[in-house]
Amino acid sequence: MKIIFIKDLAGTGKKGEIKEVKPGYARNYLIPKGIAIEATPENIRQLEKQEQL
Repeated sequence: MKIIFIKDLAGTGKKGEIKEVKPGYARNYLIPKGIAIEATPENIRQLEKQEQL
């Protein structure tokens, strides 16, 4: 499952990074804790807009 990190997580990913992780890890830990969001086309577009600012 592709995710976008919205917070840094030591040893796993940095804010703004798009990474492939196991679905259970994303759904049960990263997304509920507010560390990451699913990398949907819409979320990727929003990330690209933020990086341009």
